[in-house]
Parts: sequence; structure tokens; C-alpha cells
Amino acid sequence: MPTNLELRSTYLYSEGLGSVSSTPNVTSKPTSEVSPQVEVDRLSFKNKFALATHLSQTIHQGLGAELATMTSAYNTKKLASKINGAFDESSKLSLAHISEDLVGFDLNDEKSFDEHVNIKLCIKAGSHKGHAIFHIPSFVPNNDIEVPEGATNFKIAARLVSVSDYMRKSDAFEMISPNADGKRGSFQSPMLPILKTSTQPMTSQLRLMESGPLSQNAATVLVIGVKFYQYEEKRFVPMENEAMISIRKVF
Repeated sequence: MPTNLELRSTYLYSEGLGSVSSTPNVTSKPTSEVSPQVEVDRLSFKNKFALATHLSQTIHQGLGAELATMTSAYNTKKLASKINGAFDESSKLSLAHISEDLVGFDLNDEKSFDEHVNIKLCIKAGSHKGHAIFHIPSFVPNNDIEVPEGATNFKIAARLVSVSDYMRKSDAFEMISPNADGKRGSFQSPMLPILKTSTQPMTSQLRLMESGPLSQNAATVLVIGVKFYQYEEKRFVPMENEAMISIRKVF
């Protein structure tokens, strides 16, 4: 993997660049109306599996509407079990500490990213937490991706999701950086045809724009997906079950 990447896009498109905010999975109320108990429940979890379930849900919610349709509720539970089993008995729990267990985890159970995608993906941490540099060298779609029958086009999407670290206190796990939890940054390529000719290289910087640099008490998870489409009746129809979606980096 190259260590020096251009900080400009070599592709003349910016579709999909930006970030989207996310809220915790609780009933929304004005701050002044949130009861102390609701606030405690939002920031702490009674056991390790409840915490792992929240972390998995945060990652899945960070995929955005289009990618989220290509995974499943079963996969959310499967990732939660993976996280729960990887965490040890340390006082501080962070996804960054178990990155080796998470990288390569497929969010579509039916399609292995590593088995079907041979594109070289160059991923580098940016200048601060909440910033990542993502580069795809030129490749030939028909040679470097296992294309499902009937597919005519594809997109490559990347989502950067931030997740707070947690501190073990007595029998509970308390969120350390609530303002960082569930923030998102995204990249999406334009619609690309499936051909036997090389694509242009692509470089993008993903940032969690609404949060600024994150504290050291949070991790960021980079999910990359390859989505297929079939062009019919003058429109692109997504082939949701054929997508390859995988966790490729945890910072």
C-alpha cells in the first residue's frame, strides 16, 4: 500500500462526498426535557453484549439508506457477537483495540468481499481522527470484480463511521465520547459501466464534517461496498442481494 497519496481527486466527479449526522437510538426530545434516567440509559450499558449490540447497530446505521438495504438484521446480530467475543476484560473498550477481528467482516452474508473483489484499495489515516484518505488505482471491472449475471453497471461506496470508546465502571460500560458516536462521512463513485477497459483512478478524503477532529476516545470504522445495477427500461435497477460490503479498516 502506498504511503503517499495525492490529496486531490483524480476523478472528475464529487457525487456523494460529504457527511451525514446521526442521532442515538432513543426517542428524540429537547435537551431540557430529557430525564436523567433516559440520559443514563443512552450513555451506559449493563453488560458487554448489550454494548456490542449498540456498536454493531451504530455501524449498520452509518451505512446510509442505499447500502443498508444490502445487509440484514441477522448480520447486525452476527457482528455484535463478533465484537462481544473479541472484547477482553480491559477497563477501556474500543473498536480500535480489536481492529484485526473486524477488518474483512462482510456485511452481506451471501457475498465475500475478499473472494469477489480484486481491486487494490489504498487506505490511509488522515491528519486527524475522523479523517481518512481512500484511493483506488485504475482497474478493469470485468477482470477485477466478479460480476453477477445481468449486471451492466456498478458503483463503489465508502462510509466512515465514528464510534465512542467505553469505560468499564462497576457492572456497567459508560460512553466516553457521546458527541462522537454515530457521526458519518461518505464517498460514492459515479455510475460506472462494466467493461473490459480500465477505469480512471479515484482518490477521496472522507471527513466527519459535523464533528471536527475526534478525541482519542473514539474509533472510526471504514466500510466499503461494491453495488451492482441492471439497466432496463431506461433506468438503473439495484441488484441488492449481489452487493459486496465489508469493513476494510478500523482506526
